[in-house]
Amino acid sequence: MNILHICVTSKWFNIDNKIVDHRP
Repeated sequence: MNILHICVTSKWFNIDNKIVDHRP
């Protein structure tokens, strides 16, 4: 796994987490 790939995946995961957290 490339560091860049991990960074991008982490960012997407963080966004997904925020969306899920905002959902009731």
